[in-house]
Amino acid sequence: MMSNSISHAQLLGALDNVAVISTTDLQGNITYANDLFCKLTGYAREELIGQPHSIVRHPAVPKAVYKDMWDTIKAGNIWTGIVPNLGKGGGVYVVDTTVQPLRDEAGQINAYISIRRVINDLMDNFEAVEFCKEQFDDYYAN
Repeated sequence: MMSNSISHAQLLGALDNVAVISTTDLQGNITYANDLFCKLTGYAREELIGQPHSIVRHPAVPKAVYKDMWDTIKAGNIWTGIVPNLGKGGGVYVVDTTVQPLRDEAGQINAYISIRRVINDLMDNFEAVEFCKEQFDDYYAN
């Protein structure tokens, strides 16, 4: 390996520092939660494992959002969305979420993984979001 190459351990370590990662079984019960997920939600890992992922669901999010997510991932596709979640003490955090199926050796979906970035900082910096949206719209309007 070249000296300027990044190792898988370095890559995963960097991802683990910024991404809220969890896996679920096919029924949506949590099978893995990284340290950042636990820290963010206020739940101990032991409190999360085996619980439905909806334990962090914000009640204001329309059920149709989660139906779309389940329809998408059950079909073998990647779902993305921005949703507010609730921590153990009722604290709200907003995540840019990607959920995708994991497959076994035979190609069958056997689990799901969620990789999320907390975007609470963007909630406080709406001017930057608006600016980026303007650049995006200008580019794609042409």
